[in-house]
Amino acid sequence: MDINGETQLVGIVGYDIAYTLSPALHNAAFSTLRMNWVYVPLRVSRQELGTALRGVCAAGFRGFNVTIPHKVEAVSFVDELIEPSGILGAVNTVVCAGGAMIGHNTDVEGFRSFLGEAGVPVAGSSVLLIGAGGAARAVALALAGEGAARIFVMNRSRERAAELAGLLKRATPATEISVRAFDLEGSQVLRECDVAVNCTPLAEAGQLPLDYGGFAAGKWAIDLNYAKGDTVFLAEASAREASTADGEGMLVHQAAASFRLWTGKPAPLQEMRRAYHAALSA
Repeated sequence: MDINGETQLVGIVGYDIAYTLSPALHNAAFSTLRMNWVYVPLRVSRQELGTALRGVCAAGFRGFNVTIPHKVEAVSFVDELIEPSGILGAVNTVVCAGGAMIGHNTDVEGFRSFLGEAGVPVAGSSVLLIGAGGAARAVALALAGEGAARIFVMNRSRERAAELAGLLKRATPATEISVRAFDLEGSQVLRECDVAVNCTPLAEAGQLPLDYGGFAAGKWAIDLNYAKGDTVFLAEASAREASTADGEGMLVHQAAASFRLWTGKPAPLQEMRRAYHAALSA
């Protein structure tokens, strides 16, 4: 990578972001297309978020991604929201244009693209959504947009789960939305569901209050975490012959959408996937 005075800058704003694979994906894409761009991680605390976002654009960045824990808070600092970021109240991509910060959410597009690519049968289905943060909001909107008949929202904070349920009821009234407690009683809902999506970092033994006996052949388990091997959540589903998928599909497709917003070019998906697997196994 030849960085010089003409190099265009983009990056990712988060806090504890040692885990992120986004730099590998985007820098592989830039290299493949012989673009003089570079993507860097930017560690920012909650207290400094507003100052940092304005500073990144002021420093000449073409844009940046926003990741946990800043996706919801970033909404307060951008100058314009492009839907569905306004509906979701969460931003994961910012374009710096003429001194202004334009907020987007490519997570919805990324998850919908993944669903279509993987062949997950969402239309008319019942879905258990675990989590109520920025990623869960995007996943929920994508599921409703794909025709899910019912979405059960399970979260440790019942208040946040109810907030997400209210958002969905306003945005997608055709989908039935309800909240389930993050406890043993709530775990039984898995038996009623065709698809379960874990949008939390909790995916190992004992972390999720789920009756895994609710998984069976024909059902799907999707975990937005990405790791070298299956999480317990996915392993339990696979052991009961359910289909499984980790966070690769959503990560690659939302990254491709961000890439297109910044550069105006289609992303080289296969090269981004190769970079994902190389980074994951490093």
